[in-house]
Formats: sequence, structure tokens, C-alpha cells
Amino acid sequence: MSRSFRIAVKESVDKVIKAEDKVCTDLEILEVLPPEDMATLLAKELESRGFEQQKDGNLVRKEKGVVITVDPKKGTVTVSAESSESVSLETSKEGRAWDDVGPSAKKVREDLQGEAKKDLDKKVQQKTAELQSKVTDKLEAQLGDLRAELDQAVNKITAEALKVKAAQLGQIKEMSEDPQTGSLTIVVEV
Repeated sequence: MSRSFRIAVKESVDKVIKAEDKVCTDLEILEVLPPEDMATLLAKELESRGFEQQKDGNLVRKEKGVVITVDPKKGTVTVSAESSESVSLETSKEGRAWDDVGPSAKKVREDLQGEAKKDLDKKVQQKTAELQSKVTDKLEAQLGDLRAELDQAVNKITAEALKVKAAQLGQIKEMSEDPQTGSLTIVVEV
């Protein structure tokens, strides 16, 4: 009567996983003044809101793991988030073979190692997907507030540009602004 031998294998992986997400959009800037003047107004307004001007002319602000980059000349906004995490995963598999060191055991051991590596790959993919989900959630959480803030900045520079344009057209006789509704009335004598 033959008996079988228990074969056990253990596999582990130590890996750094990374995830990133980004969104690009355009600001709706009315060209009340020449584009370079509108870009200058936008840059000044964003600097007053905590953005830092870079050597390439872009404005950048980092907050809560999210990087916001605005190109004032093109009116583009890029919001990105990234994260990395170190994971240590381990798995073990067991099987049976008719011998403990012969070809049957070798074949079973190889099969078990293959299964263990596939399991580890699935676990790494699952951890990566979880990290990706966290990064995307972080990005989405920032987008709502950011969109409102950028809309306010664009409205403010549009009002400033309208005031400059009105002054270029003639003498401003009357100007009234309602900050709550965003309305601006300018009476110009030409």
C-alpha cells in the first residue's frame, strides 16, 4: 500500500505599489482684454489664493496630497494626486505527492508555487486597486471646492478686466458691484 506525502510551499512578496489620478480642464475666461493681460490678472489672483508661480509660468498649489497646476496663459487646470504604499504579502499552499523528493513531489511543488504566485499577484492587484480608489476619492473630494474657488477667481478677474476696459473706453461715471450675486454695473461716458 502506498502513502502520499504532504507538500507545502510558502511564497511572499515585498513591494511598493503606486497609484495616481489626474483631471485636466479649461477655465472659461472671457477675453475682455488681450490674452496676456488676462493671464497676468489670473496669475495675480491665484497668487493671492496661495498658488506659487513656477519658473515655467505655471501656478502650483499643494494641499492634502493633491497638486493643482494652472497655466494662466492657456487657461488650463490640472489636478493630480498620487500615493505609494509598501505591502508585504504572504501565502502558502499545500498538496499531496506520491513521493517526497522524486518527480511527483517536484511537479506538485512547482504547481503549488505557481498557484501561490498567482494568488500573490491577485492580492497585489487588489491592494493596488484599493490604493487607486483612495487616490481617486481624495482627488474627487478636492475637486468640488476647487471648482468653486476657481470660478470665483475667474469672475473676479473678469470684473477687473471689465473695469480696465471701461476706463479705456471713456470716463467711468458710475460703478456698482454686488459681491453676493456677482453683478457689476459700469456707466461710462464716451
